[in-house]
Amino acid sequence: MSESVIELEKPRAIRVAPAAGQDSDVWVRSYCYVRTAMVGLLLGLGVAVLYQTGLQGWQPLGSVSAYYYTPAQAIFVGGLIGLGACMIALKGTNDVEDVFLNLGGMFAAVVAIVPTSRGEDYQTAVQACQETSDSLTQTASTVDCPTVNALADAARANVNNNISTLLIVGAIGLAATGLFALRYRRLSRSVAGRLRSPSSPQKFWWGFGAALAVWVAGAVVFLAYTDWFVGHAHYVAAGGLFLCIVVVAMANAFRRKDTHTTAHGSALSRTLNLVSQATVDLIRPSRVDAYVWLARLMLIAALAGTVLELSHVISLFVLEIVVAGLFLAFWMWQTVERLPRPGQAAGQ
Repeated sequence: MSESVIELEKPRAIRVAPAAGQDSDVWVRSYCYVRTAMVGLLLGLGVAVLYQTGLQGWQPLGSVSAYYYTPAQAIFVGGLIGLGACMIALKGTNDVEDVFLNLGGMFAAVVAIVPTSRGEDYQTAVQACQETSDSLTQTASTVDCPTVNALADAARANVNNNISTLLIVGAIGLAATGLFALRYRRLSRSVAGRLRSPSSPQKFWWGFGAALAVWVAGAVVFLAYTDWFVGHAHYVAAGGLFLCIVVVAMANAFRRKDTHTTAHGSALSRTLNLVSQATVDLIRPSRVDAYVWLARLMLIAALAGTVLELSHVISLFVLEIVVAGLFLAFWMWQTVERLPRPGQAAGQ
């Protein structure tokens, strides 16, 4: 049976648990399948939204989130929760991508289970039914308050149940992640004090701290300001998810061939290295992976689309569909190109 060899700084080797090639292939395939599952989940969401839009005479709603209140609700919620789980489970191809995939997964789950507002008319009706002042008495009498209050109570109950569950499961997940990291650190030290690792423990704990900060902020706002959370958490989480996708694109926009780790050194040296790489890539496009160009296109579309949406030239629905489509193409192409070639070990 073959044995794995870990190179140390001194010319000697130690033996660790045997690893069969077939087992390594299983892990690589599983990683590929999880990445592909994300594509399938996004495609499912897109198909459900477009199908419902067709039933509406091809009159799209203001945003993809608005389809929560249509027959596409089940696919919308299930697809985003599944997408979030995959984003958290996956290890990014560099440290920045890894951290923002985790954060994006957390935001995706909140987008799924905290619905967007039903609109200004509904909010006005809710306020009219809840207030008892003379100025609103006439307005309240013109709406079906039992129905409006029932909808508001149902929405609040759903958010209370689902967010409470998400916070509990998130706390368990964070605790498990911390324990796994500590165990891996002790194991690495017991095997070799100078074991080479693709990412430093400090970078891991920075990412872990960011995820913990998001969890704590969400828990505090939910428990202390429940009404505000029910009305606004969806928009905050949707903005966070969009930002995370943009950062993932930025993390890949100037990557060169066979570059799997981030630059080391000071912030200035990393910045100069990024500028140097960008210049070389523009002069010699063959030095970059093909999916890098899709990342750049997605980044440009996201920035330009945001400006156009804020200027009311395009709708939020169009911006979301375009960015999601480019992300699908980028993600699948990256999955194919980053897989180990025949005869190449995983991670090389």
